[in-house]
Amino acid sequence: MIEARIRASIEAYVAAWNERDATARMRLLEHACGEDFFFRTPSRQIRGRTELDALIADFQQRMPGHRAIFTTGIDVQGQAFRFAGVVETPSGASAGEAFDAGECDDDGRIRVLLTFVGAALPVRA
Repeated sequence: MIEARIRASIEAYVAAWNERDATARMRLLEHACGEDFFFRTPSRQIRGRTELDALIADFQQRMPGHRAIFTTGIDVQGQAFRFAGVVETPSGASAGEAFDAGECDDDGRIRVLLTFVGAALPVRA
């Protein structure tokens, strides 16, 4: 049961990146992300759904027509998950890959999300 809820949360999270209507986008984020949501990328930290919504709105303004797409399935282990995706341009070309991993709360909503830019792991020196 929790695995299905976690998958639904992640699908809603990715859908939020593609939703242009601010009210509909916030509904998706409320479904996807817990109250104590924390998001980390190589360049920033975001806390809460409101900050995430602002980040998405900024992305959509800077990159009109781009959209987030899954490139893998969603792997769930307990309350932990991982998946990969790309940002796709309006012409369908890839504008960047990412690998995401995180943890959900007891309700199956995303609590922690870590985004790694680039799909492949760095080569060990």
